[in-house]
Amino acid sequence: MNVSRIAAMLAVLTMAGTAGAAEPVFFPVKIDGPAHDPANHSFWYGPFCECASALDIDGDGDIDLASGRNWYEAPTWKKHANFRDGAETNGPETDDNSEFAMDVNRDGHMDIVASGWMRIKGAFWYENPGPDKVKTGVKWKATRFHSAFSMEGVIHGDIDGDGDDDILCNHWSLVPGQGMTWIESIDKAPWLVEHVIGTEGEMHGNGLGDINGDGHTDIVTPLGWWENPPKAATDDWTFHNDYRFHLIDKPESRNPASHPMLVCDVNGDGLSDIIAGSSHNYGLAWLEQKLDNGKRSFTTHWAERDFGQFHTMTLGDLNGDGKDDLVTGKRLFAHHGRDTSCYEPLFAFWYDLKGGQFERHILSFGHMQWIQGEETHNPPPNGAIAVGMKVIVIDMDKDGDNDVVAPGKAGLYVFYNTATAPQPRPKHRLPKEETYPSWVKWYNQPK
Repeated sequence: MNVSRIAAMLAVLTMAGTAGAAEPVFFPVKIDGPAHDPANHSFWYGPFCECASALDIDGDGDIDLASGRNWYEAPTWKKHANFRDGAETNGPETDDNSEFAMDVNRDGHMDIVASGWMRIKGAFWYENPGPDKVKTGVKWKATRFHSAFSMEGVIHGDIDGDGDDDILCNHWSLVPGQGMTWIESIDKAPWLVEHVIGTEGEMHGNGLGDINGDGHTDIVTPLGWWENPPKAATDDWTFHNDYRFHLIDKPESRNPASHPMLVCDVNGDGLSDIIAGSSHNYGLAWLEQKLDNGKRSFTTHWAERDFGQFHTMTLGDLNGDGKDDLVTGKRLFAHHGRDTSCYEPLFAFWYDLKGGQFERHILSFGHMQWIQGEETHNPPPNGAIAVGMKVIVIDMDKDGDNDVVAPGKAGLYVFYNTATAPQPRPKHRLPKEETYPSWVKWYNQPK
């Protein structure tokens, strides 16, 4: 990325929200973050967990946050350390590449499902012992339900159509003995049952959604989609290579996608489209579904070409118009700083989809430039906010509008949806000059 391009993008960024409906104003609050203590191998960029779950852990009605081995008690965000196993630090990383809240054993208490790729090599669910035991500090019981060498993450959705959430696993590459795996949620122990449907599309990134409009939840991958049969757990699934998520301007390539990929009707034509970010390259795209005499095809539209590392994303209504918006951003130092665009500015964006226009709005934008050979010119930044491997849209403060939870290597943040910017903006003036103690009248003086 060259300097002129950055300047042009900054000009566009500053213009976001100047037209149309009132712009929601988000205030970031830092819940926790890594201490910058190089002597003890702790830095502003981690190790710190890049995932989080939002749930009422202590039963008081507030939405608490869990992030790796720690949970944070709302509303004061008191930290409770090591409430579960897993999520160990490993160099600059934390072994927690996805997590979410789910009542696995159906006892009325939300548990946590999480996966890891380094030490865990698979996925576990962690049993919530209930509010009384939580208050005494009882550690949550861990149960493995999936093993995989190339574990990228887990997401949830109703795959078998029985009204409760199941789990979809993602592996960043095809390994002998592994395959496209979904986990069925059942109403008795062992609570979770594994199903492998094939090997096609096994690479970084996948997602859930009804592609063909038959009412069943299909699986999308960077290389095509799996059609959910009438009985997901027993019938054969069919793979369709109707599209390929590729690198910008290289249609024959394979591009590691975001986790998750998202399925929604972007342009309002009644057909499900796919939104995918380049998790380790440049670009954010939506794949427009088209039907011509029953033949399905997808056309790729690039919403972003100059920003990179869109590793995760989610949908939710941020501006209160009743329509889902897209929330995503840049992961900080993916692959230990070896990725394309690693030393370019950090960002957290939300997009009003607007039928495919993808109008960009800023949650956070910060220069994280690296100056080669001048380590003293790169001090710990203030307010460095990244979008790691999970982002959540939820009404954290229960004020009627959605907020954004963004964990990353630089810390756990909540963007509170606090107000709307008035349109047009009123004039902003400083206090009167003569009220400053240092003021000296300088105008209308004789020459």
